[in-house]
Amino acid sequence: MTSAASAPAQAVPASETKSAPLGLIASGIFLCLFWGQVIRHLQAEWSYNVQYRYGWSVPFLAIYLLWKRWLERPEPDPGIRLAPLVSVAAAVLLLPLRFIAEANPDWRLLSWSLTILAVAVSLSLAAQVGGKSWARHFAFPILFFLVAVPWPVQFEQAVIQTLMRAVTSINVFMLSVAGVPAVQHGNVIEVRSGLIGIEEACSGVRSLQATLMVALFLGEFYSFPWKRRVVLVAAGAVLAFVCNLVRTAILVWVGANRGADAIEAWHDPAGLTILFVCLFGLWGLSLLMQRYSAASSLPATGSHAPARFSALPPALFVVLSIWIIAAEAGIQSWYRMHQSAIANSQWHAAWPEAEEKYKAIEIPAATKGILRYDSGGGATWQGSDVRPWLMYSFRWLPGRTAALFVKIHRPDVCLPASGLTLDRDDGIQLVEVNGVKLPVRFYRFDDHGKPLHVVYCYWDARSSYENVNAAIEEDWTARGRIRAALHGRREVGAQMLELIVWGYQDDSDAKQALQQQLARVIQRG
Repeated sequence: MTSAASAPAQAVPASETKSAPLGLIASGIFLCLFWGQVIRHLQAEWSYNVQYRYGWSVPFLAIYLLWKRWLERPEPDPGIRLAPLVSVAAAVLLLPLRFIAEANPDWRLLSWSLTILAVAVSLSLAAQVGGKSWARHFAFPILFFLVAVPWPVQFEQAVIQTLMRAVTSINVFMLSVAGVPAVQHGNVIEVRSGLIGIEEACSGVRSLQATLMVALFLGEFYSFPWKRRVVLVAAGAVLAFVCNLVRTAILVWVGANRGADAIEAWHDPAGLTILFVCLFGLWGLSLLMQRYSAASSLPATGSHAPARFSALPPALFVVLSIWIIAAEAGIQSWYRMHQSAIANSQWHAAWPEAEEKYKAIEIPAATKGILRYDSGGGATWQGSDVRPWLMYSFRWLPGRTAALFVKIHRPDVCLPASGLTLDRDDGIQLVEVNGVKLPVRFYRFDDHGKPLHVVYCYWDARSSYENVNAAIEEDWTARGRIRAALHGRREVGAQMLELIVWGYQDDSDAKQALQQQLARVIQRG
């Protein structure tokens, strides 16, 4: 009887042996093209949203982790022949997703959809080449890329608002313990020297996300077992929150004793110091855990049997690669064909410098970092009705998709976080001002017993404002986003205008005054 160890190896057909390198090369090109489309879509968030700027490092870290796992790979199992089917399905779905994404670079549902497709293709190729053992082995480096995908907006805002309120509450408590009188108004702290706002940049969400990425990377880098990785991630979250709390406490203490203007000088140095403390603290914890950990759970096994690529048909992946290139060329041609019919800008806001007590407002550096506008600012004045007015106007040039992030910074989101109470929201209305149709929202807030009325407009040249339904759908709903793609309207610049007035008790009087003020500041061209 022949033992299993001495059994002859199964013969490999010569045709499969010859096609193996070609299948590897063709599938590799297809995989690079697919992931390239994902990164191309995400680069807008990575470039313009400071919260996700760490995303540029994730592809390189993922490649390093893949190489590290390759050196420690197990013996391949019989392959699971799903890669061709998964790759074809993913390539077919890529066309409509990229088509819609070109008009909606801020739609995070598409970001997750595209990334999940790329992950599925990568895992199916690993499973076909090396079986279940390889799919499990390479799963973490492939899934690690998900940390660079922006969180869903609703979840992200819930986390940010929760963190801001928690940081504000704790700082008010600490000031009270220190003998400094302080009162909390939403995310604003009132002290003797004035009002100190806890903004998104002070919420700690950026350090939380970056620490999560670093914790996951360090856990894989040191090959920790899963329990230690969970501990490392949890410790990183706690460390990020505590470090950010220390940072905000320093800034609030400075503001309480030296005035809100003194905070700017301490803002960036305190942020950088706390960030380094947080990251080096996490690294130190990793070294401590490595010192007392057992042997690596992923030992290198030395030489390996050559992987068989016979199940990866070269012709199929060549066709799929050509499909991706042709689809992208068609998408770009479609939008360029419709681009000439869309004006980059049709109106601008004129600052009412002739008004009484007109004064320009300096936009805080933290706000500039969030909005990343190309031009704009703020101003206050006293109107002919002797009531105080406030105006913000920002403009983004074509290609600056940072404009789309302002959609989540509407008055009904930000002002309640500043301690105001929303009393009324009339929804989107289409108002024609000096020959320009603008989608506007009218709000009424309670500002500590004083009525405050707001008119807000977010306008982008890619949208159609033919009627109210079109304005609502194309700005905010999935149906409107798809319609923008079908009409060839992609992001080609945007503007935001916000007018605020205090003191009107009657909503109709306030609305009329706001419309009159719109007529003064809106100019065509």
